[in-house]
Amino acid sequence: MLSRLKHLNVFFKDPDKKNILKIFWEVIHFAVVKKTIPTDYFRKFLYRKDIDNYLDYLSIKEYYSIIESNIMVVPEIASILQNKLSFAYYCKGYQLPTPKLISYNIKNHYFINDKVEIIYSNNDLVKVFKTIMKDNDDINLFLKPIQSQGGQGCILLTKNTLNAQINSYGHILRQNSYIHQNRIQQHNSISKIYPHAVNTLRLTTYIDTHQNIHIISALMRFGMGHTITDNATTGGFYVPIDMESGCLMGKGRQGIAKGGSVFLKHPDSKLSLKDYEIPFFKDACSLVKQSTTLLPSRIIGWDIAITNNGPIIIEGNERPSLHFTDVAYGGYLKNKHIQNILTEIKK
Repeated sequence: MLSRLKHLNVFFKDPDKKNILKIFWEVIHFAVVKKTIPTDYFRKFLYRKDIDNYLDYLSIKEYYSIIESNIMVVPEIASILQNKLSFAYYCKGYQLPTPKLISYNIKNHYFINDKVEIIYSNNDLVKVFKTIMKDNDDINLFLKPIQSQGGQGCILLTKNTLNAQINSYGHILRQNSYIHQNRIQQHNSISKIYPHAVNTLRLTTYIDTHQNIHIISALMRFGMGHTITDNATTGGFYVPIDMESGCLMGKGRQGIAKGGSVFLKHPDSKLSLKDYEIPFFKDACSLVKQSTTLLPSRIIGWDIAITNNGPIIIEGNERPSLHFTDVAYGGYLKNKHIQNILTEIKK
């Protein structure tokens, strides 16, 4: 909660604020109606001049009532989703398209081709990763912490810079646990917008009380500034998608913790975002519905990459952040499925 006070720095510097008296009234109103401390009034830019429907946005209390509900989050499924190694094997077992799992490590124990090697030094690490790259005809390896969120801690190892990277990251790799995957080659039209990260869809699924699966929101996330991940927590931004056309709509938005910038064009490539068509969007929607059938937690945030051959699952998030979709769609409480979720939880 205290970390959210840092958002006030962006608020004070923002030139697009409403009149201070109006802000004061809305903050009090938001707090009284939502019956909670109104930190999300600032976090979600509800103080900006273009926001009139501030009560349509989730409060932090409403948000946590959803993602901490045992009605919405099935613990048995959550345990699979939150462990990236378990998730990779689960998807492989059901032949769901995911990046190839090449190897993995549990701290200094490296599991490669059904063998285990214990690593004691950076020199050992260099030898192991050179062998892995050679055996898999791949000059890049994408390493993800087995248990992490928001793209934190990911490392892209490249053959040409391997020695220098191991000098920098070797102690981290020996003390933590990672899955090692081949780097995805994303669709050419997505790379045109930003080529340095795999830019992903975030599709949020919901299973209603009649066991029907719905996609309640869709975002496209983009990296920027040469980051290797697209997450808002690592500096990227997000754009809502029109569910019917599969095209980007509205503005790109950066999280307030990273400055809260708004984009009509990608800041690096300068390509216009509005109405940009996302390839294989309908196929991606079908894929997450199929995946939800196999992993039937009531609400999941799916991260999907688009390749030249179609969609591929990066991961499923058992307690998805609904903050960015709330902002992108101009208030999640306008969504009938979110209303149904809150009603069911209250009962």
